[in-house]
Amino acid sequence: MALRDTIDVNPELMPYTKQVDLDSGSYNLTFQYNKIDQQFTIDVADLEGNVIKSGIVVMANQPLWTVNLPGLPAETIIPMDESGNETEVTFGNFGDTMELTIDGSEGDASDA
Repeated sequence: MALRDTIDVNPELMPYTKQVDLDSGSYNLTFQYNKIDQQFTIDVADLEGNVIKSGIVVMANQPLWTVNLPGLPAETIIPMDESGNETEVTFGNFGDTMELTIDGSEGDASDA
């Protein structure tokens, strides 16, 4: 059972875009995987497709953004393994043990 709410991620489908509904609003998140450097990135856009921030590198235990750009979600989203076992985001664990957690949320309400 997740301690925080999470955003479902499926590396097998990348690149793909999904709508995510958060307390601060609804957004389109586009997930990409670069096979060469084995890195995930995320683009955040409004529902009309206007990009708010692109190329956000997904790093374990680091917030996706630390600045309050106009239009970005107010929530802090952090890739983490709540069990503390995983320390890197990999193709094998992202969306499984390494999840996009919504910091400050409580509960088992997966797929924000």
